[in-house]
Amino acid sequence: MKHTFEQKETVIYGGAFNPPTRAHEQILQACVEYADEMHGDVWLLPSASRADKEIDVSIARRIALCEALSRDVIRGMVDVRVEDSELTRGVKTETYDTVQEFAAQYPERHFSWVFGSDSVTTMSEWHGGVWMRDNLSMLVVDRPGYVLAGMGCNAVRLAVAPMDTSSTELRHRIAKGEDYRELVGDEVAQVLASH
Repeated sequence: MKHTFEQKETVIYGGAFNPPTRAHEQILQACVEYADEMHGDVWLLPSASRADKEIDVSIARRIALCEALSRDVIRGMVDVRVEDSELTRGVKTETYDTVQEFAAQYPERHFSWVFGSDSVTTMSEWHGGVWMRDNLSMLVVDRPGYVLAGMGCNAVRLAVAPMDTSSTELRHRIAKGEDYRELVGDEVAQVLASH
């Protein structure tokens, strides 16, 4: 999507964040650093349930975890906000619909969307995916095992060292009562411990 000089740069980092891990924190930190260079801001966008992924966690808890994640990074002068529009929309989430909604609602902003290389590899199969690959400004994070043949003409790599940490592993440890502290930041750990 074309970027005009009057538009504010906004990085959109979306995901389930169920719960957020150190890997999410590392990517968010890279987003903040990119936004800082662009004199922009960052929106954390927790995704609602999708056709391929049901998320059985309350909206309030999802937001609290994302707010904690935002406090676990060094933000400097960069504003990081949690954008809850997908959670409160009341329907299954499609990224394309959110892209169109934001473009219509916020014409004063230029959005750069963060995707893993695994997502970019399959994007053409998504609803509106070919259009997104060809038109969206994207910040692409390398995922182990996914080689990008083509990122799209408006995509750049976001330099993030890979971490072998997942929300699935975190949920597993929590369910078994095992120590998970090294998988999360301090603020996220406090929210997890409070429930």
